[in-house]
Amino acid sequence: MKRHARTAYEALQRMGVPVLHPDLEWGGHFAISGEDKGGLDYYGDTFGEYGRGKQITDELSKHGLFFEWVNSGVAAVYDE
Repeated sequence: MKRHARTAYEALQRMGVPVLHPDLEWGGHFAISGEDKGGLDYYGDTFGEYGRGKQITDELSKHGLFFEWVNSGVAAVYDE
């Protein structure tokens, strides 16, 4: 995993976000769960515009990253 992605991954972990290791092969640098508490909510904040999704989106942006939904349970993280 590239350094900026690793930094974001660790920051999200400290925030309590359920990040999924890249070895699980969801795509991108790593993925974020949409099913576990503290993660993204596909039906509530689909684009990360408010609530917990906004915090996650802001943290990813600081590192030049964004997320894209793979399905309603997983969002993969990519370079902007």
